[in-house]
Amino acid sequence: MANVLNPFVVELAGRRGGNQVLQCYQCGTCSGSCPVIEEMQYGPRRILHMIQSGEEERVLSSRDMWFCVSCYSCTNRCPREIPITELMATLRELAVEKGYARDLEADFGQSFAETYKHYGRLFEPELMLRYYLRTFDLKGLLGMIPLALPMVLKDKLPFIPEKVREPAQLEALCPEPPKATASETQAQRKRRWLPWLASGVTLLLGAGASGALWRSSARRAKEARR
Repeated sequence: MANVLNPFVVELAGRRGGNQVLQCYQCGTCSGSCPVIEEMQYGPRRILHMIQSGEEERVLSSRDMWFCVSCYSCTNRCPREIPITELMATLRELAVEKGYARDLEADFGQSFAETYKHYGRLFEPELMLRYYLRTFDLKGLLGMIPLALPMVLKDKLPFIPEKVREPAQLEALCPEPPKATASETQAQRKRRWLPWLASGVTLLLGAGASGALWRSSARRAKEARR
């Protein structure tokens, strides 16, 4: 009976860095060379073994490819010349495409671009609100409060954004996003209102914080005059 390749290996064979996964003979050089192996769940050697075994869900659900720092130590030292670093990048792409993970770096980059396009300058409160609302990470947003409060009290975190003189010229340099197609998911449609919500929440928080600081300053000044 002829050997039949598992579907995961076949799929990876057509992607960047995945056409040589069957060349691995488990020498362990990649894992021994990895500077972040202690942070990984399996390590590159076991990841390659699981790919050969067709364990797609286990591989794409792991955190290992997200901890890869792209140092190319594994690729440079692999005796079979397997491009493991490129394979890790492909596994990240597949994990996002197939719904096993979300690319939080891409979410942050999109939030940054939206904020910068609107003002022409970085406005930290709105940037963080856009990011955490986009990722629906309310716990993470609340976790930023202990860091934000001292910055507000020391006037290091403005709640009134600064704009460039001609923000319309900056917006003209930014390409418009592609129009939605029939294949656009319901989740993507729901996220359209997040930037507007982020702006509104930022303004409300800014007004509340500014009012609280003004009342506190006025109270201290009144007590000082007594």
